[in-house]
Amino acid sequence: MRGNSVLVTLALLGAGCGRQELELLVKAQADDQCLGYSADSDCRAHASLGCSFQPNADGCQSTEPGCEPGMCRGGDPFVRRVERSFLLNGDPFRFAGVSSWALQDLDKCGSTTPDNLATWTQQAYDGLVPANAKVARFFAFQGSAGPSGDDFSLFDASIRDARRAGIRIQLVLEHGSGDCSQGGLRDNAWYAGGYHNPDGTYTKSYRDFAESVARRYRDEPTVLGYVLLQSTGNADPSTLANFITDMGQLLHGVAPNQLLSLDLEWGQTKADEGAVYRELQQLPVVDFVDIDDYSFKDMLEPLDATLLQVLGEIDKPAVVGEGAFLLDGADDAALVRRADRARLRISSWKDWGFSGALLWAYQPGWAAVSEEFDARPTDPILQPGGVLATAPW
Repeated sequence: MRGNSVLVTLALLGAGCGRQELELLVKAQADDQCLGYSADSDCRAHASLGCSFQPNADGCQSTEPGCEPGMCRGGDPFVRRVERSFLLNGDPFRFAGVSSWALQDLDKCGSTTPDNLATWTQQAYDGLVPANAKVARFFAFQGSAGPSGDDFSLFDASIRDARRAGIRIQLVLEHGSGDCSQGGLRDNAWYAGGYHNPDGTYTKSYRDFAESVARRYRDEPTVLGYVLLQSTGNADPSTLANFITDMGQLLHGVAPNQLLSLDLEWGQTKADEGAVYRELQQLPVVDFVDIDDYSFKDMLEPLDATLLQVLGEIDKPAVVGEGAFLLDGADDAALVRRADRARLRISSWKDWGFSGALLWAYQPGWAAVSEEFDARPTDPILQPGGVLATAPW
């Protein structure tokens, strides 16, 4: 049982050595009365005691006897950013997990039939439990919220499944290229003000939809935070800065306990030695830096040295938001080769100072040879003792 962190000074007297003072960070173990409430409703009824319903510390599969939908506990339930570190309930929080376009059904990118969606999603989160995944990031566009933009039943279901599986989620609110969404490429005009207007046949503007999502889940510890767009970019720096600041102030104002990142395109900003990239990532509303690392060759190449230098100059945590590894064949041996490359790259990510990594693209039931993966027994990525389960965080 975790308690609060208390700084204790121990005075040690040694013969002939003088007085030494050692400051040790120790855990003060205290009974957490919130653990006695197993039901969500009971937990929320005792919020005055500091109780909150949170993701299970150890996720469980829906088929396991006694698998609880979450856990009630006291303390701070949200992931915090302090300088270059993440904290959860006062403890360091580092993570490995998955990134996906598919974990929440979209109007233009579906994974299964509507009548099978609930079962498919439940099984998708079940597949992440043996790997001890702690974070899942996925597309959560307005197309998942029904014609009105206010139907959050799919969002609610995703949160229930994630909480039970011991996973915190990042919601990607739009796509910079318009993929799996409406409205096409998000260009300078869109970032300058078009995001105040509905895209395509959507009812809500991007800004209004993002606000409604944040308002609904502002008190939900399962939601780690929000990614403004997949592949933010395609606009001049001042326009992007104004957009990021406006959206960041809006979301932090509504949901101050949740974190914000950009998925900013490095390739569009590196020509100036990363000056624009650094400036945008250092904006006060941005909580951490997330980068993409697509390793589509047999020989793993180092990350751009300028990018690593710039990340070292930003006093915020950096994570790999999408780490992808392309299959070189369709047989089981190809799955093993890809897993070996992923292990090597993950070790490098840790050495380069990243605080976590999400592997792209988790797609249960994939068929075509690509970077997609799932929990099939022949793929080591999500198996017990496999790539994700042994990640060095």
